[in-house]
Amino acid sequence: MDVKELEIKVNQDLPIDILFLMRVKAHEFKKEGVHTINIEDIKEYLYEVKWKNIKELSMCEMIDDIMSLSFSTLFDYLKVKVIKEASSLKIDDFQDLISK
Repeated sequence: MDVKELEIKVNQDLPIDILFLMRVKAHEFKKEGVHTINIEDIKEYLYEVKWKNIKELSMCEMIDDIMSLSFSTLFDYLKVKVIKEASSLKIDDFQDLISK
């Protein structure tokens, strides 16, 4: 088998094996008591941070990136994302929280 065959273009649909592995990782987080992390969170982190400026990766690199992803790394990413999103909101957007 040629090594080039194992190269995956990051900007195209991911192979089903990689998507399955992301589901496995999300399930692993759930088993550890983290029920709010899902496959979309994992995928978003990988595309926005880990694979941001990468065009191609080997299957092994993708697998390693997914399996080595820790909850603390993903949590830090999601925390920053929420802070950035909240910074663009106005006080009126929080009215339902304030008025109760």
